[in-house]
Amino acid sequence: MGDPLRDDSWSIGKGVTMTILQNPLRTRVHATGEEPFLAPPHWHLWHEEHHIILKGRIRLTQNGVTHVLGPEDGEAVTPPGVVHSLESFPGEEVIIEETTRPSVETTAQKIIFFRNMFAPGVLQSFLSTMQVFYYGDAYPATPLGIRWFEWLMVVVIGGWVAGLLGYQIPDKRLRLDERRFPPSKKN
Repeated sequence: MGDPLRDDSWSIGKGVTMTILQNPLRTRVHATGEEPFLAPPHWHLWHEEHHIILKGRIRLTQNGVTHVLGPEDGEAVTPPGVVHSLESFPGEEVIIEETTRPSVETTAQKIIFFRNMFAPGVLQSFLSTMQVFYYGDAYPATPLGIRWFEWLMVVVIGGWVAGLLGYQIPDKRLRLDERRFPPSKKN
C-alpha cells in the first residue's frame, strides 16, 4: 500500500501504516494488531517528539523507564537527548500521532526522514539506514549507551562511508541540521 516517496500513506509492516496528515502537519501510525508497531531505541540531538495515542495502548520507554500510555494520558513529550522507543501490544489495535518541535519545519523534515527511512531497500541496508539517520537527526541507542560513540557512528558511517561508497538518500529534500555542524566563522 503506497510508496513513501510519492504517497501520503504507506505500509511499514504487516497491518501497520504510516500516514501524513495536515492542519496541523503530523504523522499517524495505525497498527491493526496483526503485527506490533516498534520504533527501536534511539535519540535525537536537536528535536523533541510529541506523541498522542488516539486508540489503544503503547509502551513508551524513555531513558529506561517504561510507561503504558493510552488516549486518556494526553500528549507524551520526549525531549532531545532522551533515548526512547515505542512499542504497541501484540494483537491490539493502536493509532498514534507524532509531531516534533521546535517548529513546523522540524515536523516537515521528520516526514521527509520517514519517507527516506521507509523507501524501498533502505531498512535492509545498514549503510542506507545510517545515512538517513545522519541527515535526519537520529541516533541508534547501542547497548553501551555511550552517546558520543553513537553520534560518531552515525557521522562516520552515515555521513562519510555511505557517501564515499555512492549511497544517496532517496528523497534529497532531507536536509542536514546545521546545528550539528555549525558553519565555521571567518576572521
